[in-house]
Amino acid sequence: MVSGRRLDSPAPRPGPGRRPRGIAPTRRRLLLGLGGLAAVAAAVSVAAPRARASGAPSRRFLLIYSAHSTLAANMEASRGVAAVLDRGLGADYEIYAEYRDDQRFPGAGADGAFAGELARKYRGERFDAVLAFGAWALRYAAGNRDTIGPATPVVFGGVGPEDLAALDPPPGIHGVAAEYSVPGTLALARALQPGADRVVVLSGSGEFDRSWEGRARASLAGVTDIPVTYVSGLTMEGFAEVAAGLDDRAILIILTIYRDAAGARFTPANAAEIIAARSAAPAYGVYDTYIGRGVVGGEVQRFRDVGAAMAEQALRLVRGEPAPRLAPTPSRPVVDWRALRRFGLAEAALPPGTMLEFYDPPFWDRYRTQVLVAGAIILAQSLTIAGLVLQDRRRRAAERETASHRAELAHMSRVAQLGELSGAMAHELNQPLTAILANAEAGAQLVARGAGESPVDLAEIAEIFADIAEDDRRAAEMIVALRQLMAKGETEFEPLELNTVVADTLRLSRSELLVREVAVETMLARGELPVRANRIQLRQVLLNLMLNAADAMADLPAPRRVITIATRARADGWRELSVRDRGPGLAAEVAADPFRPFATTKTHGLGLGLSICQTIAEAHGGTLRFEDPGAGGGTGGGARAVLALPAP
Repeated sequence: MVSGRRLDSPAPRPGPGRRPRGIAPTRRRLLLGLGGLAAVAAAVSVAAPRARASGAPSRRFLLIYSAHSTLAANMEASRGVAAVLDRGLGADYEIYAEYRDDQRFPGAGADGAFAGELARKYRGERFDAVLAFGAWALRYAAGNRDTIGPATPVVFGGVGPEDLAALDPPPGIHGVAAEYSVPGTLALARALQPGADRVVVLSGSGEFDRSWEGRARASLAGVTDIPVTYVSGLTMEGFAEVAAGLDDRAILIILTIYRDAAGARFTPANAAEIIAARSAAPAYGVYDTYIGRGVVGGEVQRFRDVGAAMAEQALRLVRGEPAPRLAPTPSRPVVDWRALRRFGLAEAALPPGTMLEFYDPPFWDRYRTQVLVAGAIILAQSLTIAGLVLQDRRRRAAERETASHRAELAHMSRVAQLGELSGAMAHELNQPLTAILANAEAGAQLVARGAGESPVDLAEIAEIFADIAEDDRRAAEMIVALRQLMAKGETEFEPLELNTVVADTLRLSRSELLVREVAVETMLARGELPVRANRIQLRQVLLNLMLNAADAMADLPAPRRVITIATRARADGWRELSVRDRGPGLAAEVAADPFRPFATTKTHGLGLGLSICQTIAEAHGGTLRFEDPGAGGGTGGGARAVLALPAP
């Protein structure tokens, strides 16, 4: 079907000049003459040095062009020659290029001058092959075999069938068949424009232009189903006006315009570009050099392919291999994708095998795979992100549920602790209440006595009222502490002083410890130990550790039941609160992990107290662990629990 676009590269730089005699050639050399620099510069690039074995001489090729050096056809053919020679000989060859420019400087005088200059320049030189481009170059090579070497192979290209028949080259001359198909170009145009109602053919006023018109008339003589009009004898502006006056139902074929009616000279490709830019109808051409200059396309023989075929013929002959007398280089339809878009011509109408050049597909056609892959990646990433977000939400919900359960469990643990302290609490509350009652009765008696003849002692009554108020405050503090331990709700952290928390907890547990006949020793830090914590939970941890210590010493004689509570500031800034008893220490069944849930040696407990205390410590960013009892400076064995909290 349709091939990909052709990539055109800028003209390469020419190699250095001819090497001095006696020096072995190590790189391709390019020797220029008569204005050949531009075309050879576009065709031949400098190759990396590559030494030949045993000092063998480089292959030398003489390229003779009928036209001038800047003709697009010559430049394309030169690129084809250079590509084949590079591939076949590497860097070890030399090219000499000469340009006759017979269209701009015709006549026998110019012919003789050019031939004389070549004879003078190359006297005594030997070439491995001569490549002749165009009819004039072939006529020169065939007529000057003695000058260029009778045995030197000659390969021609770019010569039409009519010129080739007229020249009738002698044996020893090989070539590449030229096919410039006007009927093929018209067939391509009609495939793209099935509704076309006329054909207009343009040609210039030069000798070569007139010959092209004659060949076109002969090849299209059998076309009778659509009118064909031939236009010549105009200036360039006249050609442009004719093209501008057409519509999209016309087919415009541009042959060659080397010279217009006013005598102005043009290169055919440049002339085609000028006309195509003004044309309101799709324009077509017979040379591939017109493609890319506004012309839609044509049935063309690519000049680069012609040059490559000529070089392949020359290499076969140089190597002594058999070569056909006339090698085929078939033409094929070539179109410019941009011109198709300009005139709205359907790409689907192109004949099979058409080469589509300058193809610039739409974004979706060019990047369809990348877009689909990127979309798949984005979709996968979006799904992954959505999954992660959902997972995070579930994790947060689980954390909230866990925290709620943990808080509920901690509350239940505090309620259980209050159950253990209930008797002592009742006794603790009974003391201030009894004192209040006694002071109230004493005050009443003093007032009654003062109702008689004895005066009332107001100072004593004031003292009684003060005692009542103090006992009331004691009872109120006890009730507030109980309410706080019983409270449920959010855990709030606040600045606290660790020694104050210890003192408050000791007051709360004093009665219980007295009932259990447990003494408490304190070794508190002298200075303040500020922490950021929840007051209720911190009291819960300390109270749990104290009750566990009391339980551990239940079987000891009363004088040995001593709990040591210590606070200190560590060197790293952390605060420590330790509770030590003098009991038997941790039982073997719980020593490995005393904080494991349901790990207990008590008959009346669930084994959740220490686990809850450790959870509270971790929620405060701290730790709770058991250490060697001797680490705190004490003696007598037992267990030592240490709560460590970071500085606020």
